[in-house]
Amino acid sequence: MARSIDTIFNDMVTQKNSAPALSSLTSSSATAIWRLLLYVVAFAIYVHEALWDEYRKEVNTTIDEMIPHRPKWYRDKTLAFMKDKTLIPDTDRYDTTVMTEEDIDAARVVKHATANESNQSSLLVIKVAGVDQDDSSKRAPIQPEEAVQLAAYLQEIKDAGVRISLINEKADEFRCEVNIYYDPTKDPLTVQYDCETAIKDYVENLPFNGEFSNMALIDSIQAVDGVKIADLVSSEAAPASTTTFAPINAYIVPTAGYFHVANINLNMNAHSL
Repeated sequence: MARSIDTIFNDMVTQKNSAPALSSLTSSSATAIWRLLLYVVAFAIYVHEALWDEYRKEVNTTIDEMIPHRPKWYRDKTLAFMKDKTLIPDTDRYDTTVMTEEDIDAARVVKHATANESNQSSLLVIKVAGVDQDDSSKRAPIQPEEAVQLAAYLQEIKDAGVRISLINEKADEFRCEVNIYYDPTKDPLTVQYDCETAIKDYVENLPFNGEFSNMALIDSIQAVDGVKIADLVSSEAAPASTTTFAPINAYIVPTAGYFHVANINLNMNAHSL
């Protein structure tokens, strides 16, 4: 990392002070010739070091993008996909010279993506999601026609021999039942509402393709003011492709990459010793 100009200048002054042949250069004036010369040299050294930093970044970027590509490259390229746009021939890039930042953002309909190798088969599993058209804070599948274009785009840029499974689905449904033992000096309706809010905040705001855990769910409920004990009775999930809920055994990663809370059943009990 390039040193600052002042750091380089001060190092040079220190070296000057240690050289007997330069002991006559004692002026502390900011305009002293020797100080000005050192500053000019310090600036030149700084520019040189800064250029090496930029070169190092370019080399690292080139290494990161070298074949064979890693899953992160596929994730980044998926996020770079643009609907209704054509790649520059024989490249994996778009020509954006006549596009504004707003145009680019609007064309990049994939707002969330992950790429991971499947443990069960020789597939690279890419999960994607856009945003809800009515509420941009919520995740939603990209449109079917956009998914078709994305699949063709990935087929065009992928390495030879790589098999891709693209997942673009509605959120997995989540439901749970929890026994809440609350401080009897608190309003139970308020505590119940705050618990429901805490559950939704945790479940629906997990990182995309992030891991849900029953322990973390209980931790989020225990943090609610007025909750003495939170006892998880059950937690279940169902991918959008099925209506069958299955128990969550300790933890789970949603099939679609994200959850929607379908139902919360809280049994409110005043805590007493």
